[in-house]
Amino acid sequence: MNGSGKSDIGPINEESECPVVIARASFSAGMLIISYAVMKAVVRRLFRNRHSWVFLLCLILGVGLAGCLLNRPPIAVLNAPVISGSAPLEIPFDLSYCGDPDGDKIVYVLDFGDESEPINGEAFNIIVHHTYHAGGAFTATLTVADAQGNEANDQLSITVSDAGPPVGLDVGETAPDFTAHTTDGQEITLSEYRGFVVLIDFWGAWCPPCRSRMPHLQDLYDQYASQGLVVLLVSTDREKQDAIDFLSQNGYTDFVSLWEPGYKSQNPIAALYEVDRFPHTFLLDRQGVIRYVGHPDYLAPEIIEGLL
Repeated sequence: MNGSGKSDIGPINEESECPVVIARASFSAGMLIISYAVMKAVVRRLFRNRHSWVFLLCLILGVGLAGCLLNRPPIAVLNAPVISGSAPLEIPFDLSYCGDPDGDKIVYVLDFGDESEPINGEAFNIIVHHTYHAGGAFTATLTVADAQGNEANDQLSITVSDAGPPVGLDVGETAPDFTAHTTDGQEITLSEYRGFVVLIDFWGAWCPPCRSRMPHLQDLYDQYASQGLVVLLVSTDREKQDAIDFLSQNGYTDFVSLWEPGYKSQNPIAALYEVDRFPHTFLLDRQGVIRYVGHPDYLAPEIIEGLL
């Protein structure tokens, strides 16, 4: 925010995507051809079948369904590499991951949640800078709408405090700290990785879905490690050697591999994070704040990119 109390908007130096989507055009043409054929058949039945109103109703429903398929809602993604700190706290809100799957024109309203004036616009390939001058917890809300009135929303929890967000397990809270042993005999503490974006994955060699997700985690590491991503694997195997064997035999040597006794039901780190299904992933920003919780398959690269 500048001296006049307005938020500053800066561009991202990337080329805008072409709004013309060839696949959508082809799909639309196909639907028109099908609709014409169905209409022709129904008109014939109108003169031959006393129950023709049934077919007419089906036609109306079919056309309505086609309209829904051709007009999907926009996508709203509100991201920021920093969401906590001492006042005054400047937050660079990134709108560049918003879009419309049909290539339609969209607009946005961004409410910062601190009683300042919301801003609106049509350009999404931007960074919106806003400064929070007072301490407290705020919820920034982004609303994206298309010309048909379809809307999508996304939110970020902003904490302006010397202590940062409270410790918890939800997005926007500070991840619980812990100390654990690596499978090669070292000892690490989670808070030592402040300044890095940290991906914590709870897994086990005993778990087929966990094993099948390792290539995805390796891809994320390969793409973002040089920019500050660290991957911590918390093994819930009964024996430490099970984790060691699987990782070494499959070439997964870039991760920080952790193991504590207790198996999947009594592993102290899994208990601390209340994890009872596997695989399960937490993504922490550089301040140690949780930014994603869930299955690793749904951790999109764009989420990580916004934190680096």
